[in-house]
Order: sequence, then structure tokens, then C-alpha cells
Amino acid sequence: MSLVFEDLKQSAQKAMQSSDWQTAVTDWEAALKETEGFPDGDGRQVVSLEGLAMTRFHRGEYDEAEFLLKRALVLRKDEQGKECKDVAVLERNLGVVLFSAGRYAEAHNHLEKSLNIKKAIFGADHIEVGRLTYLLALALHAQEKYDQADAHYRKSLDVKNKTLGNSSPELINLLRNYADLLRKTNRDGIAGQMETFATGIENKLKK
Repeated sequence: MSLVFEDLKQSAQKAMQSSDWQTAVTDWEAALKETEGFPDGDGRQVVSLEGLAMTRFHRGEYDEAEFLLKRALVLRKDEQGKECKDVAVLERNLGVVLFSAGRYAEAHNHLEKSLNIKKAIFGADHIEVGRLTYLLALALHAQEKYDQADAHYRKSLDVKNKTLGNSSPELINLLRNYADLLRKTNRDGIAGQMETFATGIENKLKK
């Protein structure tokens, strides 16, 4: 184990937790440099690439984040295959970066790949599947694919209700985004119900 790498990784992770993005970039870049002397296929290179990518993402540097995540994906697939949990995480993160950059169709593609892997690993009713289903709903919503988005919102809502309970703060944005879709498809009455549910959860959390 490289103590230098571990120190840099821990420092970078601590900086990310405190939103000190410049320190995080510096430490992740140094950690990535450290991995150049590691054997081929060493997972620490992927860890560094992903850490640096998500730091760049939080700084709004979407192109750089995309490039780094794609490098990490190639390495992870070569090391573990295309259907492993770590590949699903990278596909999800790449989807989030692309969504934030307004590239909704590309985001959809990567989020769907992640969702399919997670379903195969955890089953259709696992919370990780519910969370990814919500992200995919957002990507479909942004592309104005309302019927598909509707189905994904409802599936995510069902999974999150079952696994987290009907008062989870995770439901608030889901309900409000679903309400937006409902209004765009002329279902104002149901949309109002979703908004009322979201407000009710917020009020419970304030008590």
C-alpha cells in the first residue's frame, strides 16, 4: 500500500466534504500522479480519476469531469467487466454530469445502463434502483418524453415509499418534479395532490 497515495486520497476526500474544491483538485491530481507507478489494473487509478472528476463536476467543469469519468469507465470495465457495481456507479455519475451540462439524451443513455446493472444486482425494488429510476425520469422529462418519464416517476415513488417511508425528505423533489410533469400534461388536479404531499413532508420535518 502506498502511504503517500492514501494520505492524498484522505486529504482530498476531507476537502470535498468541506467543499474546498481547490485543495481537492490539487490532492486528487497528486494522487493520480502517484498511481502512474502502480501495476496495470490497479483500482487506485480509477479511484483518483473518479475523485478528480467529481471535484471538477462540483466546480462546474463538466467537460473535464466527463473526460475523466470516461477514462475511469474504460479502466473499470477492463478490470471488472461491464456489469459490476462499480461500473454502475461510474455510469450514474457520468449521467449526472451530462444531465447537468444539458445533454439529456446522452445522460439518459448512461443512466439507463447504470439502472440495468443495478436491477440485475439488487432487484427491481431496491432503494438504489428507486434512486436511479428517479434520475432517469428527470432525463426523460427534460427530453419531453412525458409518458416514459411518468412511468419512471411512479416507479421511483413506489420504491421510495416502500423502502424509506412516506415521510422521507427524498420524496419532496420527486413529488414536485412529478407535479411539474403532470401540469404539462394537463393533469392539474393530481399535480396539486403531489405538491400538497411534498409540502406536508416539509412541514413534518420542520417540527
